[in-house]
Amino acid sequence: MDETTYPFRTEPLEIQYYFDSVSESKTVQKIVRFTETALPEVFNVALLDLLEDGLESDLSVTNNDDFRTVLATVMKIIDNFLTKSPDKIVTFRGSDARRTRLYRIVISREIDAIRQKFDVYGQYSDGTFEPFVANANYIRFLIKIKF
Repeated sequence: MDETTYPFRTEPLEIQYYFDSVSESKTVQKIVRFTETALPEVFNVALLDLLEDGLESDLSVTNNDDFRTVLATVMKIIDNFLTKSPDKIVTFRGSDARRTRLYRIVISREIDAIRQKFDVYGQYSDGTFEPFVANANYIRFLIKIKF
């Protein structure tokens, strides 16, 4: 067709997974959202709570005493995402310094198991990346499937 057209745009691709964090006192729906970044094949992953008012938050504290189960579930979801799309890279950081530190501690503890299937990198505040080193002061993490 040789007609004039209007300009258009697309929204970044988003892929979402859902699970419930369950305790004796409450159930909180969790959302793991992969959002395409400006870099080709790189997706940011965010862990969100679906609040009672329908809003989403990456700052809320669930207090369901299931932190390890939640993070294991998120890692299983990242595994699923990267297995389905092995050409993609996942990047993430905590919504605050405390959570970023917590993620670093968990990755450090589980690094041998993680490295069996994935390459993991840490990013410093100056923008440089390196293969993950336990207890280094990273601001962001990258995970990709090993080839």
